[in-house]
Amino acid sequence: MKENGSFTPTKRGWAAISHVGGTLGNVATYFNGGLEMRLGWNIPENFGVSLIRPAGSTSMGVSCRPSFYLLGAFDSRLVFRDIFLDGNTFTHSHSVDKKPLVADLAAGAACSYGRFMLTFTQVLRTKEFKKQDDRHSFGAIPLSCFFSF
Repeated sequence: MKENGSFTPTKRGWAAISHVGGTLGNVATYFNGGLEMRLGWNIPENFGVSLIRPAGSTSMGVSCRPSFYLLGAFDSRLVFRDIFLDGNTFTHSHSVDKKPLVADLAAGAACSYGRFMLTFTQVLRTKEFKKQDDRHSFGAIPLSCFFSF
């Protein structure tokens, strides 16, 4: 989080979080990578908002300072296998011609205080298969409570 080139944990600032990863399995096999940008006040030092995706982080540091920030995120996937599009792994079944490159664009806002965090995100996903009528769009409004053991 930087503001005018210096660390400012209690003021307005911005943060950029990149990620790379992948998954290997019979449901999905892909590589992915992306970036999340946050702009706001008292931005938490964590891995950002956990969007709907495998291996999303739910790690959050508990803070007594309230925080609020806007976010924008991008995630791209190079898809090798998707059982929902490719069909059954071991026998012949219905399938469609999938697109190998899929991307998500997300925008939203988050606020947190103490152990609680309220987030709104809206995600626009590119077409996942040929002949798909339109892109997918979905949103989420989670209220989270964090515990430490």
